[in-house]
Amino acid sequence: MAKLDQLIAKKRDLKQAAIQQLLTGQTRLPGFEGDWEVKRLDELGTWKGGMTPSMQNPDYWHGGTVPWISSGDVKSVLLKQTGFSITPLAVKHGATTMLPTNSIVLVTRSGILRKYLPVAMNIVPMSINQDIKALIPAQGFSSAFLLHALIGSGDQILKQCLKTGTTVESIEFRWLKAFKIPVPLRDEQTAIAAVLSEMDAELAALEARRDKTRALKQAMMQELLTGRTRLI
Repeated sequence: MAKLDQLIAKKRDLKQAAIQQLLTGQTRLPGFEGDWEVKRLDELGTWKGGMTPSMQNPDYWHGGTVPWISSGDVKSVLLKQTGFSITPLAVKHGATTMLPTNSIVLVTRSGILRKYLPVAMNIVPMSINQDIKALIPAQGFSSAFLLHALIGSGDQILKQCLKTGTTVESIEFRWLKAFKIPVPLRDEQTAIAAVLSEMDAELAALEARRDKTRALKQAMMQELLTGRTRLI
């Protein structure tokens, strides 16, 4: 278990180094050249804010089938399920905001912002609550590249955009939209995203293996310590 934890830590460090090199243009992938453009986040697509359908209307919630993202759901890079779902009626009545597949979601109001900026990409259509802002990328911009770019810029975004003097940590939306990142042409965006996504997949597989090993160990200890399983 300890060796697996060490390997995961090493892979995370390697990915962080790759992010710093590839997303700033310091290191270029083979076959790519030319200058990158510095873009404001509001130049990269359309931004949306979310809403919470009325809890007083059970028709908006009972038997819901549309995933509804709250800040606690943004824990993985690729978001495919949420803790709560709403009904198509809530969507039809405009009680929340729907996002197309491959939008970039950011938590902009939560205590977790004291530690880091949660960023994810929804891989199925989803709705969002008021603590989430979402970027729907425009043509010419790779969703996967922007996902990694915003993850890599998380600390800097918090430094520049976090409000002060509020009860719950929150990001000033106008500052967020004005935040700038360097962006290459679309083909290079796609290539960089492929490298970083492959690293994410490798990390996820290692973490799943570790979690499975830990669960098996805990189950065996429970069996032994309760006497349900006896050593021969």
